[in-house]
Amino acid sequence: MDEKPITEQIAEVIRLCEDTDGLLIANQDGIVEFQRVFVDNLWKSGETVGLHIFELYPELDEESSTIVQALRTGKATYNVLQDINNRRGERVLLESTTIPIVVDGRVACVVDSSKFHSIDQRIIRGKGGISTLDRIITQDPAMLALKERVRDVAPLDSSVLIYGETGTGKELVAESLHSEGRRSGKPFVSQNCAAIPSNLLESIFFGTEKGSYTGALTRKGLLEEADGGTLFLDEINSMEISLQAKLLKVLEEKKVRRLGGSRDIPFDVRIVAAVNEEPAQLIKEHRLREDLYYRLGVVRITLPPLRKRKGDIALLTRHFIERYNQKMKRDIRGISEQALRRLEQYSWPGNVRELQNVVEGAYVSARSEMLMVDHMADTLDQGLMDLEEGPADGDAIGEGFSLPQALEQYERELVRKAMAQSTSISQAARLLGVSRQNLKYRLQKFDL
Repeated sequence: MDEKPITEQIAEVIRLCEDTDGLLIANQDGIVEFQRVFVDNLWKSGETVGLHIFELYPELDEESSTIVQALRTGKATYNVLQDINNRRGERVLLESTTIPIVVDGRVACVVDSSKFHSIDQRIIRGKGGISTLDRIITQDPAMLALKERVRDVAPLDSSVLIYGETGTGKELVAESLHSEGRRSGKPFVSQNCAAIPSNLLESIFFGTEKGSYTGALTRKGLLEEADGGTLFLDEINSMEISLQAKLLKVLEEKKVRRLGGSRDIPFDVRIVAAVNEEPAQLIKEHRLREDLYYRLGVVRITLPPLRKRKGDIALLTRHFIERYNQKMKRDIRGISEQALRRLEQYSWPGNVRELQNVVEGAYVSARSEMLMVDHMADTLDQGLMDLEEGPADGDAIGEGFSLPQALEQYERELVRKAMAQSTSISQAARLLGVSRQNLKYRLQKFDL
């Protein structure tokens, strides 16, 4: 095997450390001797030192493990995607670069640098853990009518397309459609399409046979996992147009073939999909196929943003206070009138999810029996809080103003700033609190 000078080998390893979520060193026997994993903005020591690589990832073998391959051949591999389960049974997507360190013609050890992809997937096989309509907290007339529509639609097998801004509760509606229908005892599978690397989407949707690509193992796809039940596809507009066409064909034929497989597998699945942007605009911009839109949107449900159901803010706030009192063993009695007025004046670009986060954040600084304005000042973004006071003199909102466009521009600017402050996509994603793939999607969306 070719042996580079040791200084070059070390320099290559140092370059790995610039953009990684985890580092692992395995000795010539495949035993882990060092591991560091980046979690919650901190480097933590792995609990895997002393384990063989096959103990860490039981599904791997000598052909599919990049570490074992590097130990055997002395050759490096770069950016190999591996879709595997770890020893705790958790599904993990790794994008691994694996470099052997060669000394005197022999592999002394292997350094593996991996980027971790959160695929934002849930598979629930029974009734437990699925939300019902009771979890949709509202007194707003439009939302109450929406709950009745969900109740009417739930027993059907028709596909449903949900439109709503981020944080409006699309997954809650999808789960309610499942729990209120005849498929409630069957699997509910939820997948955020924006969270999956584009080159793995097809394998996750349709499944794989071992050896269909480097690191591939025999695995059911989403459609097989959800057989008999419901498959919820969130942010389906983030899926590449070419894959949208393949998905449409599979849905029409009601059978799927795994990558590398030789047989068609029939499935019986109800599809519930969601988009977080106006469907008409997505079709116009060629980010959503029109034929797929009509196939998925047999029934269409639109969720109003929180700014259009301000009467629910007090109700939701009380609900979250009760939840965090139980969770944090506290006894907050309520919220002050001034603080509630502040919440009701705010524009809530993150909708109900943002309100929940603000209430949770207030518990950190609250020392009284009531949540006060000061308890929320650090949690609400100061730049957006300026919107609460209304436009300044001479800055009245004109006829052509579009709140969605203004929020999108704000999001674009945040992404641009995060990238400017960071040395890698990984670092910027951590700064923004999103997954790497989610940030890549936004970089492409905003052409940054």
